[in-house]
Amino acid sequence: MKKATKKTKRAPKHPEPSKASLKEMPEVDFEKARVRRNPYAARIAKESITVQVGRGRPRKLSEVGGTSPRSVRFPDEVWAMLEREAKKKGITLHAALREAILSWLKQVA
Repeated sequence: MKKATKKTKRAPKHPEPSKASLKEMPEVDFEKARVRRNPYAARIAKESITVQVGRGRPRKLSEVGGTSPRSVRFPDEVWAMLEREAKKKGITLHAALREAILSWLKQVA
């Protein structure tokens, strides 16, 4: 049986850029940089959706409380129809599901 060989040092997963590469990078011109606005913000404000639709942590005082993930089982044809409709509206599939459920609840109540 062979002895274990000496381990070599591995490069870090996310190495820092070298000084030379930093010098080559142009500086960011904040006069020309544009901020991308949330395309759904106006609709969310108009419809007063109380379920978090976007990604990430909500802003302070706009938290909606705890949520729990659930799984929904649909035939593949239904998922394909949902994806098409969501794409037409320009929203994600899961946002479309939330919208459908909330509108149904408003009708029932």
